[in-house]
Amino acid sequence: MRDWSGRVSIVDRGYDERESSGRSDRGSDAPLGILLGRKWLILATVLLTMGATYAVSSSLEKVYSTESTLLIALPSNESSFDTVQAGQAIARSYADLIESSNIAQDVTDEIGRAAAGDVAATSFEPLPETQLLKIKAEAASPERAKEIADTYADVFTEYARTDLNETTDAEIALADEAPLPGSPARPKPVLYTLIAGVLGLALAVSLALLAHRLDRRLGGWEEVERRFGLQLLARVPLRRRSQASVMAFEEAYRILRTNLQFAGGGSTMRSIAVVSERPGEGKTTAVAKLAESVAESGRRVVAVEGDFRRPALEKALDPDRKQPMRPGLSNYLVEAATIDDVVHATSRPNLDVVPSGPLPPSPSALLDSVRAHELFQGLVERAEMVLIDCPPLSVGADASVAAKWVDGVVLVIDMDVATDRSVRNALRQLKAVQASLIGVVLNRDHAIEDTAYGYYGKTPEHISEDVRLPAGASSDNGAGAEETARNGRRFGRRRQRSGA
Repeated sequence: MRDWSGRVSIVDRGYDERESSGRSDRGSDAPLGILLGRKWLILATVLLTMGATYAVSSSLEKVYSTESTLLIALPSNESSFDTVQAGQAIARSYADLIESSNIAQDVTDEIGRAAAGDVAATSFEPLPETQLLKIKAEAASPERAKEIADTYADVFTEYARTDLNETTDAEIALADEAPLPGSPARPKPVLYTLIAGVLGLALAVSLALLAHRLDRRLGGWEEVERRFGLQLLARVPLRRRSQASVMAFEEAYRILRTNLQFAGGGSTMRSIAVVSERPGEGKTTAVAKLAESVAESGRRVVAVEGDFRRPALEKALDPDRKQPMRPGLSNYLVEAATIDDVVHATSRPNLDVVPSGPLPPSPSALLDSVRAHELFQGLVERAEMVLIDCPPLSVGADASVAAKWVDGVVLVIDMDVATDRSVRNALRQLKAVQASLIGVVLNRDHAIEDTAYGYYGKTPEHISEDVRLPAGASSDNGAGAEETARNGRRFGRRRQRSGA
């Protein structure tokens, strides 16, 4: 096992500084960046709030409102301050009298019993600093609202002239007849919806900030590099059914292959363990696709199934095979087979596989044995690259033990499910065994899908005849390969500087 001290120091530095701080880097994210990252939550909350408000307010019963105005004044040859003040006082007194149930009953009798509820909802208000009295009526129809307001004015005017005039000596007259309302006073769906939009936006922003605070998933490759100080080896988009997505998916592992060639900073990496923190993050697929990509380049590669409990590498490399390959890794570790017996050829040139074999009673103990070390050394002598598909770090010590026998370790992170805690747990276990972590592969990285799918969506029909590759030529050759090599050399120099 080579001591890639530069890589270990990167892991240690990125891990210790953030672990000692006691909090995540997410708390220091700019608010604008948080809101942009949660834009769909914000948009959905605002639209849902506005839509629900508009639907509810539109279904409410319409209420029409109108007002009639009475003028109350004392008879006087000359207008004076005292007479005006007295008139205002009488107007306030009449506002109390008009609310009498006797007046309401007279109005109900005048209009009809069906209007009793609307009559009871009528309100009265003396206008400040004036001798005017407002009668405000509401009803389900504009005609009924006008009728109530005018009837109230007529009934109270007659009552005041008959029963109050001798006492107050005040004159009362209809100053303004109630107009026929053209639109309902309420509800007002548009106004309510706009208000709900403002409140919904405030709610959406609060929800976005709360969701960001509670969400422990990783935000993107920049966050992975910043928070953990890890080198990014490849970003793998989600593999969909379209040709563009398949091509982008395959190319991601060619990029990984190239970056691994230069990851040693001048030293050749012959054995690599691929691990993940939890099951289902894509490490087996990563091993299979990386092995196929290395074999495509003409180098001999051996893929080792190191997951005894849930072996899946053999099926990924040779899906048409009906029977499992035997003997396997466990047979060799218990000295029941030789290294020649456990290395099986596949249907792909330059690609061999070591299956897991039967489940042994203590996998981690066998992997920690001298015979396991001898096996990995023997495989390195037989092939130019050895890839080990390790079990998840969270389910046992097998992966941690296997990581000791290789030149470097690649950590696969599923961006759909990985959290700050899961990555830290993986780093903690690898650090405990002093594993040489090369870098990480971000699986199901949705942030790269638009770019990758858009580029690889250019089918041969979009390519001019004079620039198409000749028959049998590989897209990995020529200028494309040179560009890939240049990227790899830049990556290697970057690793050397970070190691230094």
